[in-house]
Amino acid sequence: MNILEEVRKVDLLRVVQDLGMEVHLHRKIVCPFHDEKTPSLVLYPQTNTYYCFGCGKRGDVIHFYAGYTQLEYKAAMHELAYQYVSGYVRRGTPPPRRTPPRPQIPADHIPDTKVYVYQPQHTEIFELFKKYCEEQPETDISRQAYAYLHSRGFTDYTLRRFGIFVIKDYHAASYYLRSQYAMVDLRECGLYNEKDNLIFYKHCIIIPYYQKEKLVYLQGRIIGSSIDKTPRYQFLNGVPITLFNGDMLRKVRTGQTIYLTEGAFDCMTLVQQGHPAVSLGSVTMFKREWAKLFQRFEVCFWFDNDPAGQHAAKAYHDIFQSSGISTHSRSVKEGFKDVNEYFTRRDEE
Repeated sequence: MNILEEVRKVDLLRVVQDLGMEVHLHRKIVCPFHDEKTPSLVLYPQTNTYYCFGCGKRGDVIHFYAGYTQLEYKAAMHELAYQYVSGYVRRGTPPPRRTPPRPQIPADHIPDTKVYVYQPQHTEIFELFKKYCEEQPETDISRQAYAYLHSRGFTDYTLRRFGIFVIKDYHAASYYLRSQYAMVDLRECGLYNEKDNLIFYKHCIIIPYYQKEKLVYLQGRIIGSSIDKTPRYQFLNGVPITLFNGDMLRKVRTGQTIYLTEGAFDCMTLVQQGHPAVSLGSVTMFKREWAKLFQRFEVCFWFDNDPAGQHAAKAYHDIFQSSGISTHSRSVKEGFKDVNEYFTRRDEE
């Protein structure tokens, strides 16, 4: 018997309930690894794993039990095997079944998350959504969307390279997702809001974010400029963002300059011009823990030509400097709003 393999199959939800913990709506529980009042730890039955959106702890059923009981991973595995695996025989005194009250001290042997951890099912849903949208018949909306993207200076090759796609028929796409997944999963991955509506109603241009070549996040954009106070961008509902084009960091040589931009379109523009670049998604979304991802490089901030961009460049310089990372800034030439506009209009002149 492969004990590790068998124990990893033990139902995490059952273990949580047996430990006396209350499971709330959307399979959320009060996290036992940090103090909180509102449940932020989510159980994922499809992968038999968990992730806490409050403290970042994640893992399988053994990690959870080890953290809860403050046991080493191997000891926790054997306790779970004794209690839940049929045919398991262990020498010595049987371990006691754990009951409340639960410990409040976090287990330091649970591995830390790398900035943000995304559940495999989220990727599965995003990939299926992308595939369905790409297979939808062309519509006036998709023709307008691609015409707009071309007007921003993007070639078809660049759009394919970054996986940009368009929701050609909103209602058909929404119906398809509902037919494939439970609403609780569609809400948890951020595609649907509390009213059970697909969030990209007006934001039909979809920008995928990848981590280690896995689709982990989606960002929507309207066609053109906003005319009715609709925000230009729509981010996933309640799901933390990651760096756009973050996989570039694994491909750039140590010591080379890498550009950090505000928006995804600016990043795509620089890459199309032959410059290694990643994007924050928005200048307000920078996470301090991201700085450590740039320790091998010289970082150049190339933000929008406005007070917010200039302020961010100074603030992020201080954060990076405190981590021992060398940075400098480039300014968008006067008369241009951002990197994309500069290169697009410059090439037109």
